[in-house]
Amino acid sequence: MNDIGKNLRELRKSKGLSIRGLSEKIGISHNTLATYERNEVIPTINYAIKICEFLQVPIEYLVYGKKVTSNFNDNELLQLFNEIDNFNEKEKEIAKNFLKKLIKNTIERKELEKEGEQKE
Repeated sequence: MNDIGKNLRELRKSKGLSIRGLSEKIGISHNTLATYERNEVIPTINYAIKICEFLQVPIEYLVYGKKVTSNFNDNELLQLFNEIDNFNEKEKEIAKNFLKKLIKNTIERKELEKEGEQKE
């Protein structure tokens, strides 16, 4: 847990935010945020959640400084998602939109196939 400050600083900088900028976005004082980054104070769970939600990382990332992986049955798919996670925000949005459309189209195709089988 001694790395929370370092992890927070790295996350903040990766988003191109100053301490003041991040503090304004999540609604805490910049002085409080600075004490978190210096490891003088550990954030409460409520503030940790606010920080992680804004920075779009699981709370484990703030605590441990690494991404926690989900249980994927397909290692290649997991690798692809990890690569996408390193994209910039615009590229991530494109990937998300593509996946949403793929899922929607796949569901619709399966429904049409099911309807066709029921008519036979």
